[in-house]
Amino acid sequence: MAEPQVNILIVDDRPEHLLAMSSILQSPDYRIATANSGEEALRQVMQDSFALILMDIEMPGMNGFETVRMLKSQERYRSIPVIFVTALSQATEHMVRGYEIGAIDFIFKPVQPVILKVKVKQFAGIYRDREQLKAQKELITRRTIDLEQAHARLLDNTDKLRRMEAMARAISETSTDAFLTVDAEGTILSANPAVRPLFRYGPEELIGKPVWLVVPYTERLFVSGESGSLLPDCGTREATDVTAVRRSGGTFPAELQIGSACIGDRPIYVCAVRDVTERKMQYIRMEQAVEQRTYALREANGRLQAEIRRRHQVTEQLLRSYDRINDILESITDAFYALDHDGAIVYMNRSAEQRLRIVKEQALGRPFWDYAPVERSKCYDLFLRAALEQAPQRAEFYSNLTDSWVEVRAFPSSLGISLYIQDTNERRRMEQDARESQERFYTIFQATPCLMAIQSLSDRTYLDVNESWMKHTGYTYEEMTSGAADLQMTLVSDEGLVETAPVDFADTVTDVKVQYVTKAGERRTGLLSTEIIETPDVPCVLAVITDITDRVALEREIARLDRLHMIGEMAAGIAHEIRNPMTTVRGFLQLMRAKKTLPPKDIIDVMVEELNRANGIISEFLALAKNKTTDRRPQNLAAVIEAIGPLIQAEATLADKQLHLRLESCPELELDEKEIRQMVLNLALNGLEAMDAGGRLEIATYTEESEVVLEVSDQGHGMDKDVLAKVGTPFFTTKERGTGLGLAVCFSIAARHGAKLTWQTGPEGTAFYVRFAIPTEPAAANDP
Repeated sequence: MAEPQVNILIVDDRPEHLLAMSSILQSPDYRIATANSGEEALRQVMQDSFALILMDIEMPGMNGFETVRMLKSQERYRSIPVIFVTALSQATEHMVRGYEIGAIDFIFKPVQPVILKVKVKQFAGIYRDREQLKAQKELITRRTIDLEQAHARLLDNTDKLRRMEAMARAISETSTDAFLTVDAEGTILSANPAVRPLFRYGPEELIGKPVWLVVPYTERLFVSGESGSLLPDCGTREATDVTAVRRSGGTFPAELQIGSACIGDRPIYVCAVRDVTERKMQYIRMEQAVEQRTYALREANGRLQAEIRRRHQVTEQLLRSYDRINDILESITDAFYALDHDGAIVYMNRSAEQRLRIVKEQALGRPFWDYAPVERSKCYDLFLRAALEQAPQRAEFYSNLTDSWVEVRAFPSSLGISLYIQDTNERRRMEQDARESQERFYTIFQATPCLMAIQSLSDRTYLDVNESWMKHTGYTYEEMTSGAADLQMTLVSDEGLVETAPVDFADTVTDVKVQYVTKAGERRTGLLSTEIIETPDVPCVLAVITDITDRVALEREIARLDRLHMIGEMAAGIAHEIRNPMTTVRGFLQLMRAKKTLPPKDIIDVMVEELNRANGIISEFLALAKNKTTDRRPQNLAAVIEAIGPLIQAEATLADKQLHLRLESCPELELDEKEIRQMVLNLALNGLEAMDAGGRLEIATYTEESEVVLEVSDQGHGMDKDVLAKVGTPFFTTKERGTGLGLAVCFSIAARHGAKLTWQTGPEGTAFYVRFAIPTEPAAANDP
């Protein structure tokens, strides 16, 4: 058994001494009480009992000697041992004085923890021994009194016992609990009337019957031979919950309590049986209530834990926020000072240290004005206004401390004033540059021949327009800025079609062709470019229109003349290419008419060959038509080339040249197989004819970014500059028997497939590239 704590009182007017000695004596065996004066010590002694008092001598008011003298003057407190703890000299007169007024010992400061602990432990042991002796003395006194009282009660109880026996008989007869007197074999010797409502038996019916007839639990006590260990030898056995049986066979919960007595050497047992059905029901209801309450407590505890976790998270977030704020303050280039209400520095960041040329540790707690005397008048006035008005204040002035313009902002709070000091030299220079830039922009804005306007993105109103804008549109400045002008500006597609959707200046565009209507109703064309302008007031957009109305008209006229020129060249080419075979056929026919006989077979073959040649020229010419129908289906480009590979290989072998296919796997494209075959054959045959014997022709397919590339390269001598200028022109050829339509047909096929045909040439050979765009969705077959 753990010993009770011993009360120790420490008296000292110095809190640090109280804390030090309390820490030294900290132990589960002691309960430490402290007092900072003699008066407080006397009050605590009157309220509680102490095993030892550690008393300081030198204290304001009542010193240690006076406190002990007053304490010892009371009889009930004279036995409390007192140890003086002092820093006074160890002179004999001081110690004698202390012992005379009742001190037990002295401990001199500085206190040695080991000595203090040992002395306190000894006095605590003496106190415990004294308390034990006192308790034993009191116990003996009480026992003596108890024995005397017991003897008197014995005499009184003898008389009461007789009366109680009669009362017990009456209680047994009137009790609602069933009382069964049973012998050692378990036979019922007697029963009170309560057995009738409890077991539905009369008392005389149970006499001579075994007790387990109504209380089955008792059978193992009397029949099993375990009665010696389970039945009480004397007194009462603890109550046991059992199941009792009524005459009808029904059962009910009961409480069984067995008491024993001896008549001579024969044990007699009394079984008290109580119906506890109602108590059981109350217990069940109580368990349910406890379970519900437990569940509610668990729920409340869960909510409490969640709240604790949330608050812990909030605390961590606040700490992180504090760290971030501190990092921000330390990283900003502005000097930041936190001043108390007297103007003393309580915090300053790194920039503030650099500005004042001091370290933070030297400045904390000192007035700000001591380090910035040249700024004292201006900053101090700002400090006072912020403190008095409790509103942020701002001032800008030239600082002699840093030889620069500074902006000072003061923000009041309940803790003092926060000062932000920012060097504004750079800002002033930027503002001057901005003003000059604005002046230059306005000069350019007004002098440029392009139409320029500034429009608000919020309400789409014109804020400013230049002279060129007003000159071309015919509207005045007031009409444009008031919203009265309607330019009806619309987009123009690449094919020259005018879209009905109006132009939205909020979309950033570059050189988009638009049309607008002037005040006079004239429809003009221009190239629109827009750029968003971020301003402090409202977001705006700068719109620049290059008027190309005259240029468009000129381009149309040039295009018309180019078409006429092209038609003339094509007509000349067709006439030249078809006239040759027709002349041959015409000559032979005239000869046949003159001779009135059929020509030889070889002459007829020549005529048919010339007619076939003319038909081929016309067929290739028709292949150039843009509106020719195609039968495009999802196909693999490499598979199409592999199908015609043997044909190209045969042509190469006949000419003593080589063919190399480098076909990589590529996504499927929508292709007209016949047209692709014709294009590949044209490019391949051109390459074979451009090379000398032993040359190598390479056909490759591969994927490059979002395109599938068909490459046909040869090892010929390349193309001259004069030839390059006419590549793809119909009826232009460098071959003796060529038609000049092969590359023109290739360009037309590529255009119908949405592909681009380009080339590279040089002394080492020529390479043609056909680039097909990879469809964004799976290709689907197109109807021809």
